[in-house]
Amino acid sequence: MKIEYPARFEADEDGRILVTFRDLPEAATDGADRDEARTEAVDVLDSVLMFRMKYREGIPTPSDVRPGENEELVVPDAGVAIKAALHIAMHRHGITAAELSRRLGIDYREVQRILNPHHATKTARMGEAIKAAGSHTVIELLTV
Repeated sequence: MKIEYPARFEADEDGRILVTFRDLPEAATDGADRDEARTEAVDVLDSVLMFRMKYREGIPTPSDVRPGENEELVVPDAGVAIKAALHIAMHRHGITAAELSRRLGIDYREVQRILNPHHATKTARMGEAIKAAGSHTVIELLTV
């Protein structure tokens, strides 16, 4: 699963570009033009995913872009994406924080830091945690 969400970009009556996410109804923003709207879209996507992680709310599987609906895929910041990947993997495989602690052989408090979207965790540790949660990570580099 790629962590990239389709966002709809529409001009309002004042010419501002409104951005909404079908999979994350609480995520909405705008920009003076399309470039600014894209920047703001990443920011609001990061914020919503971090909020959902912090409050242990589900992170939905991204849906596909619908042709003809003025949508683009928006990718969160890499640090947010890898934390979201861990949360998704744990949910999919029914892994609790306590179980992740046991599987990694680390203190429960450290698992809480790993799960905290505001705590910087080394990439190698995130990969270990995702593997312990029953999934694996693939990094894809795309030219934009």
